[in-house]
Amino acid sequence: MKVIIVDDETAIHEQLIKMIPWDELGWEIVGHAYNGEEARQLTELLRPNLILTDIRMPLMDGLGFMEWLKSSGQQAKVIVLSGYGDFEYSRTAFKLDAYDYLLKPVQEAELLTVLGKAVEQIQQDSKKQSDRINEKAVLNQGLTLMQDEFFTQAAGSSHLEENELYVRAEQLMIDLPQGGYSVVAVKFIAAEENVQERYKGDRSVFYFAARNIMQETLGGIPVFRYLHKTAEFVFLYSHSSKHAGVFPQLLSRLHHSLEICLRTHARIGVSSTKQRISKLSAAYTEAVQALESLHFGNEEDIAYYGKQANAKITDNGSASGNWKEIGLLLDMLLGTGAIRDGEVLLAKLEEAFCEQSVSVMSGAEWKKASSELLDKLESHMNDEDSIMLMNEARAGIRELRTGQVKESLRRLIESRLQSAAGETKTKNGKQLIEVVKKYIDIHYKSISLEEVSARFYLNKNYFCSLFKSVSGESFVEYVTALRMEHAKRLLMTSELKAYEVAEMVGYSDQRYFSQVFRKATGMKPTEYRQSQS
Repeated sequence: MKVIIVDDETAIHEQLIKMIPWDELGWEIVGHAYNGEEARQLTELLRPNLILTDIRMPLMDGLGFMEWLKSSGQQAKVIVLSGYGDFEYSRTAFKLDAYDYLLKPVQEAELLTVLGKAVEQIQQDSKKQSDRINEKAVLNQGLTLMQDEFFTQAAGSSHLEENELYVRAEQLMIDLPQGGYSVVAVKFIAAEENVQERYKGDRSVFYFAARNIMQETLGGIPVFRYLHKTAEFVFLYSHSSKHAGVFPQLLSRLHHSLEICLRTHARIGVSSTKQRISKLSAAYTEAVQALESLHFGNEEDIAYYGKQANAKITDNGSASGNWKEIGLLLDMLLGTGAIRDGEVLLAKLEEAFCEQSVSVMSGAEWKKASSELLDKLESHMNDEDSIMLMNEARAGIRELRTGQVKESLRRLIESRLQSAAGETKTKNGKQLIEVVKKYIDIHYKSISLEEVSARFYLNKNYFCSLFKSVSGESFVEYVTALRMEHAKRLLMTSELKAYEVAEMVGYSDQRYFSQVFRKATGMKPTEYRQSQS
C-alpha cells in the first residue's frame, strides 16, 4: 500500500511518520510533498493508493490538488488533515471525493482507525476492479472462440443457408460483407518451431499476437482462426471497404508486418470474388488452394486463386523422378515383404525431401506426393508406434511441415524394413498407456482428450478404447480421480479456500468442483476438511 503525505509543515511530516507503524502494517510512505503542485507531480509519478493532505498550502492548495486528482482518473483515496473546522472546507473536500476529514491536531487512535478503513476499502475496490477485468477478459476469450468456431463451421460446410449465416454472425457481433468479398487465408510455416523458441511453447500467446497484428494492420477487419489447422488465420475482405483499390498493397503490408513482428514465415492465399455469403465455404477452399499453389522456393508469398504464381523457373523433373522411384521401391517392399537394398529407399527419401527438391514443388504437389507414400504404408502398419507416426505424418502434411513428415516416413519405412528382417521391436498397448499416464500425472490440471490425442498422435476413439482396455477405467475417470486425490491432499495440508483448491486442480467452476468432489468422496470439500482435522 503506497502512501504520500502532503503538508507545507515539515513537523507534520515527521509527526505522521512517528505516529503510525507504517512498515509493521505493510504500508509504505513513498513520497513527501509540501504543496499541491508537488503532490500532483508525485501522484503522476508514483500512483499512490492513499494520500494524506492538508488544505492550506502555497502554489496549489489541498482543494485545488483534490480537484485535479478527481479529474485525472487516479484511484487514490484522500484523507484530509486540516486545522480548519469550517463547514465549507469539509463540504468542498467531500464533494471532491475525500474519504475522510480529520481536524488537527490528529489523534493517533482516530487516524489509525480511519487509515485501516481506507485501506480495507482500497482492497475491496481493487478486488472488484480485478474481478471486472478478469470477467471481461474471460467473456472476450469466450466470444473470440465462438466466433472462430462459427467461421470454422461455416467454412467447412456448404449446406448452411445464407439467412442462418447472417443471423448467427449478428448474434456473435460479426459484420459479414453484404456485397462482393474474398476470403483470405494466412498460413504460418514452421509455426511450431517459432512457438517453442520465442513463446516457450505457449501456442495461445502466439495466436494472440498473430491475431492482434493482423487486426491492427487490417484496420479492425475481424480475423478468425481456422480451428481444424494449427496455425491458420482467415478473414473476409469486402471489396466495397475503405481499402478498395489497394487490396494488393494491404496484403503486402500485412505479410511484412507478420514476418517482422512474429519472425516466422507466413503465406497468403486469396479466393476469387464472391457475391453471396452462401459461397463462403467455396471461397475458403479457393483461398487454401491458392496458398498451396505457391512453390516452396517461391520468392513470392501471396497467391490469388486462378492466377499463376511467379514461381522460380526450375526443372522439377529430377524431383518428380525421385518420388516415383520411392513409390516403386516401396511397392516392392510392401508387396514382397523384402527389398534388395533398404538403404537405397531411405537415400531416395532424403533426396526427395531435401531443400533443393522440395523448392520446385508447390504445396499441393508436395501434399499429394507425401500422402500417396503414406497411403501405401498405412495398410501395412497396425502397431501402436506406427499408428502414432501415421497420425503425426498426416498432421504434418496438413500443416506443410516437410521436416516432420520426412522424419515420420523415414521411421515408418525403417520399421517396415526391420519387420521384413524379423527384427520388429515395438511398444505394446500397456507400455504406451503407461507413458501417457506419466504425461497426465504432470499436466492433470489442464489436460484434455484432444491434447493427449494430439500429443501422442493417436486417434481419439482408438485412444479411449485402448486406455479403457489397459487401465480398466476411462480417460475421464482417471483424470477426475487424479484431481480428487490432489484436492484431498490440499484440503488436508493447506488453509486454501475451496474455490482456491478447485482452481489449483483444474476446475474454474467451484460449484461443479464441489459436485464432483462430493460424488467421489461422499462429502463436500469443507466437510472433508473437517473430518480430517
